[in-house]
Amino acid sequence: MTTQKGKRRKPWARRKPLEARELALQIFVAIESQGAFSDRMLESRLREAHGTPEDAHLVTALVQGTLRHRATVDHHLTFFARENWGGLPAWIRGALRLGAFQILFLDRIPARAAVDESVKLAKTYGHPGTAGLVNAILRRLAQGERAPLPDPGADPAGSLAVRHSHPRWLVDRWTARLGSEEAERLLAANNEEPSVSVHPNLARGTAEEVRDRLRAEGFAAEPGRNGGPVWIMGGGFVPSRSRAFREGWISLQDEAEATVVSILGPEPGERVLDLCAAPGGKAAQIAEAVGPEGRLVGLERHGSRARALRANLLERLRLQNVDVVEGDGTKPPFGPGFHRVLVDAPCSGLGVLRRRADARWRKDESSILTMAALQPRLLGAAVPLVRPGGVLVYSVCSLEPEETEEVVESVLHSHPELKVESVERFLPAAFRSPGPFFRATPQRNGTDGVFAARFVKR
Repeated sequence: MTTQKGKRRKPWARRKPLEARELALQIFVAIESQGAFSDRMLESRLREAHGTPEDAHLVTALVQGTLRHRATVDHHLTFFARENWGGLPAWIRGALRLGAFQILFLDRIPARAAVDESVKLAKTYGHPGTAGLVNAILRRLAQGERAPLPDPGADPAGSLAVRHSHPRWLVDRWTARLGSEEAERLLAANNEEPSVSVHPNLARGTAEEVRDRLRAEGFAAEPGRNGGPVWIMGGGFVPSRSRAFREGWISLQDEAEATVVSILGPEPGERVLDLCAAPGGKAAQIAEAVGPEGRLVGLERHGSRARALRANLLERLRLQNVDVVEGDGTKPPFGPGFHRVLVDAPCSGLGVLRRRADARWRKDESSILTMAALQPRLLGAAVPLVRPGGVLVYSVCSLEPEETEEVVESVLHSHPELKVESVERFLPAAFRSPGPFFRATPQRNGTDGVFAARFVKR
């Protein structure tokens, strides 16, 4: 493929509409080779593509599914490709991975179709030799051949890492902390496709008015399975295609994440600070709860994220009782006097691996330690901002001890004016667990993995 000047044009520069599998390949390679985030890349490319809802669903399933099961897919592909695997271009590895994922995990797609479409992609993005290799490897998989799996007796962690497609270091960590049986339940839960849940914007209208708008689009919203303040959307719901979403009647919100605001317990007329506010799901809930006589202040360190936060809260959701401030949460530009402060801290994100399929391959153990060093600083900076008798809530989408109980212990040691208050009375029964903290897990609750602690300032 060449231009008039004789220069080879990149295959993704063509103007004609892309087939779903070709778009999936482009997105997958961008994620793998350029470090793009899967959710953002999918959202932007699907919006540009203007395809059908069915195509959007297929592209999402292919990209997220292949990322989610990459270790299992690669185990079989490297066995059959042998010494060729390391030298393959990213486009050909991507075509192989997408094809193998369809054969191994998608019963509704005929294996022959998966092979043929992957070979077409290999011809477009490679040459006849690489297309022949793709054809040969995928046909073996389509005929039922498989690579031997690690022996669970000789190498239990290695077996779990391949079968459930997680990094070995993470399997070792969770097995040591949870035991092999519970760790396997967590690994399996991370590979389930998450449901889409939304929080209605009750500052715009009643719950029934929001439901009516969703029904008009052909969607019936069901209650969250744990009793949290969200609705579960049926299959086929794509937020960017929903008028109700674009016009600010709903926000995407995981059930466990939404429950953190219930623990904070904002009341009408209060002044509340969200110290790490972007992207704004919890901030929107707080603004709704404090009402027109109250005030939500959202702090965000990065300029681009602060701008996106303003666009979400002030423009899309049309909340009138919100101030967005750009600033550093470890040095907040505020004085004391907030009734409540939420520190939804940056974290390793190991509780959201089922939702962010690429994240498991980006992380290593150092990411936990980096965040665990920052989190006490954010909490320590928040304490003076809470008025006496006020409430401080700390939350993270991680269940690792360094980011949860150990942070709480550190802050209590440094700030004796704080005391932990049990969260049980703020939770529906399905979310309750022993101890004073909130812990939602993918394997028990079908939600993100979320931890929260509630402090009261003496």
